[in-house]
Amino acid sequence: MISVLAIDLDETLLRNDGSVSERTLKSLAAWEASGRRAVIATGRPPRSARAIPDALLHLPCVCYNGAAIYQDQTPFYTRTIPAADVWQIVNALLTAMPTGRVGIEIDDILYVNQPSERWGHVHTPDLLGMTPRPAAKIIMSLREYEQAVASTACLPATAKALLSEKYNLAQIMPTGSSKATALHHLMETWGISMAHVAAFGDDVNDVEMVQEAGLGVAMDNAVDEVKAVANRITASNERDGVALVVEELLEIGG
Repeated sequence: MISVLAIDLDETLLRNDGSVSERTLKSLAAWEASGRRAVIATGRPPRSARAIPDALLHLPCVCYNGAAIYQDQTPFYTRTIPAADVWQIVNALLTAMPTGRVGIEIDDILYVNQPSERWGHVHTPDLLGMTPRPAAKIIMSLREYEQAVASTACLPATAKALLSEKYNLAQIMPTGSSKATALHHLMETWGISMAHVAAFGDDVNDVEMVQEAGLGVAMDNAVDEVKAVANRITASNERDGVALVVEELLEIGG
């Protein structure tokens, strides 16, 4: 029986305007009232992951695509790219693309070398000066990243690239980190098998989580890679896709 929900935020739980429908909130409240659990699993940093309705803030949150797990705003699981490798990566990216925009996530603050309307950040022109510190992830637009790596190999063994066409975003993550890996860790602490998890997602960072869950659910608005590994496809984030499945599971499970 499914006893845990693992739910992505953007374009999955959240509608396009960033809100959560009343129907979805009601279904999640009923889910928890039945004695079952729910987890947020997002690529967002902790500060941004908290921009959800108050009724959901108590949920554990897998952040940074699995590089951290937070409970009650406190991390209890973290993975980072070592400081020396952060410097190597950022130096390689800026050498290859001197005019490129690069961001580094350190201790829940995003430092960016150029101002950006899209990213909530601290403008830090001397980005390399910030790099003698471990980072949860390094970000760059997908197009600029592709141009950078075409001219230089910039990733050490401690880091990997997660590339999203949907959001035009390259996210350089600690090797071994993923939403699926973090969920496995969390389920082990709870003594629950992944076979009892229903995972919902829409983009490439959700593929492993959806594939390894007992019930993998792709949103109708998901990319093909997620749909290919899902057990079922639900309605879009604009049409209460999460709530539809939760309501069905509640009816099945009683």
